[in-house]
This record gives sequence, structure tokens and C-alpha cells, in this order.
Amino acid sequence: MNKQKKDESVEIRKIKDSDAVALYNILDDLDEKTKGFFHPHSFDYYTINEICNSDKDHYYVMLLDNELIGYSFLRLFGYEIPSYGLIIKKGYQRKGYGTILAKWCIKKAKELGYKRVILKTYKENISAQKIYKKLGFRIVGETKDKKQYKMELEL
Repeated sequence: MNKQKKDESVEIRKIKDSDAVALYNILDDLDEKTKGFFHPHSFDYYTINEICNSDKDHYYVMLLDNELIGYSFLRLFGYEIPSYGLIIKKGYQRKGYGTILAKWCIKKAKELGYKRVILKTYKENISAQKIYKKLGFRIVGETKDKKQYKMELEL
């Protein structure tokens, strides 16, 4: 399946309360290594349900043939610069869907008027860093514990 076909066959939209069970299942099904790299919030159903009903941050889902396969966000944590993250459902990773969702979310951040987007990635998560660098993110520092890079994208 070429990228153009992928772009045409997916839907990306704001998260809805009806997405809670599917999102919970995606996050619960992640392998331990992925859960170790991706942990922006708790994965319990209560937290997922709150996210699906939240208006304070920007949460999005990617669907393929009406199946939820991706999750992305721009979270403010009380700040003006959103923190970005995404995850793709097990079995759909490494097929280009993450790049499609990432580009869409970055475009959305621009539309929302943000000037920068930030994220943190564990130093050993080389594959994520490669993707983020291709998207224009650059390393601007590291966390206090020196385990993660802080990355930033100027929009």
C-alpha cells in the first residue's frame, strides 16, 4: 500500500468519549518496552475516559476503516507550549501511519496558533528520534535524570 493510499484510507479527528474502550485496549496491549517509552499519563480506564471527555488539551485519534489505530496529543500541562506525543496500535507500527499522524498533528498545532511543540524521548529510543528529526525536531537538552532528550520543533 503506497503512502498516498494510506493517506486516503485513514481518518484523523478529535477524540470522542466513544473512543475510550478502543483507546484503552490499544494502550493496554502495548508491549512493556513501548509502555516504558510512551507513558504520558496513566493507562487505566478512568484516565482514558477523562482524556476522551477532556476539553483542556488537544487529543486526536487515527482510524483505518473505522478501527482506531493511532492516538496523538498536544498537551499543555498548564504551559503555553504543547507537549506532543503519539502511539500507533500494535500490528500497525512501522507501516507509515505514525508519520501520517505526526504530520497531521504538527499541522494542527500550527492551525491552533502554536509557535513551538516540545517532546521528550528516551535516549535509547533511536527509532523515535529518527522520525522526530525527519519531521524537523531538534534536541535542545535533556531531562534532569539524563535519561531523556528534550526535543523541540519550531512551527
